[in-house]
Amino acid sequence: MAYETFIPTVWNESLQRELEPKLVLAKHTNREYEGQVKQKGDSVRLLNVGRPTIYDYTTDDKKTLHSELPAPEEIENSSSTLYIKQVRAYNYFVGDIDQIQMMNDGKVMAAFQKETALRLAAKVDQYLGQVVFPKAPIFTNDFADATYNYIKVVSGDSVTAGSKAQNILELLDDIVQKGREMDISDSENLYVSCSPRIEKIIRRALLALRTDNTKIVEGKEYLKYYNLLIDWSNNLKEVAAVDSQNAAYEYLTVRTDKAIAYVHPFTHAEPFRPESGFADAIKGFILFDADITRPKEIYNVLVTF
Repeated sequence: MAYETFIPTVWNESLQRELEPKLVLAKHTNREYEGQVKQKGDSVRLLNVGRPTIYDYTTDDKKTLHSELPAPEEIENSSSTLYIKQVRAYNYFVGDIDQIQMMNDGKVMAAFQKETALRLAAKVDQYLGQVVFPKAPIFTNDFADATYNYIKVVSGDSVTAGSKAQNILELLDDIVQKGREMDISDSENLYVSCSPRIEKIIRRALLALRTDNTKIVEGKEYLKYYNLLIDWSNNLKEVAAVDSQNAAYEYLTVRTDKAIAYVHPFTHAEPFRPESGFADAIKGFILFDADITRPKEIYNVLVTF
């Protein structure tokens, strides 16, 4: 065997460190359930507690307060079970592992880790963008198509005669209003994930305002508009045009950092020498899953052009 110095635990920890900053859609999710899961098939109960009624009184008499206070209410709450079922695996030749770990002070092995982490992060984000995010409610306004609910946007004030299109900043204003109607404070961030094309339209519209419109969060730059932090991803859902009456459109997802529970309990790797080859290989997998836990704090906008 040629991998006496390969330590799987070290690889796993290093790969996990590489993976975390490369996640886009999985950032700003609720990860408090992660320690409860150890293996594939485990499950966690996701709790969503409702809001209590607050009663108004003006009195100095405690007896009056006790006598007039309504009976205890049943606070709306819901729970769901998240089964950890998502596995993404890899298996590739690396040559002589011990030799590669020493080449260029370990830079070659680090490059393997980096590329593996990039591909795994893309798979995690793809699952969120294609499967989890689309479960959220669809936002509509006066510009939404009556049949498909998509909203046509333009970056400037000019609109083609007869078209029902909305200025992108006006749409963002509607999104901010929606957040306020959901009792999300302006001091609380709303994370907006969209395609590169939509992000470019928003960026150009904000640049036209000649204001500081970016913010650095955890080392990453976001476009900022009120309490919206806007970022792009290639892993969001797209819907192709079905016929001449139905435009192609893209999903834009708005959420708080508690709207989705993301659980990533396990990263595994191990070396081996395949019988069919003359080189060492590394195989491994990550275990994860995610679901919406606060459906009132996430929604989708269907955008077309």
